[in-house]
Amino acid sequence: MENYRIYFEESERNEVVGILRKYNDVIIDNIDDTSVGITIERDDSGALYANILDEIDRFVYSARTHTGHNVNT
Repeated sequence: MENYRIYFEESERNEVVGILRKYNDVIIDNIDDTSVGITIERDDSGALYANILDEIDRFVYSARTHTGHNVNT
């Protein structure tokens, strides 16, 4: 059993929490505007956490609109 925190933008909160609720071995400990604390109740919690982050990256973070300055200039 391991504890983790996942950060997101306020507008992404519902999507991230929706993804986390699909997993039976994930307990949502607390949620605020820009992060969620979870506990993973499996021996291979690190592997499941990596899979969850990958899913969040593909379906939530990848949809972000990237505005701002080019860091390479």
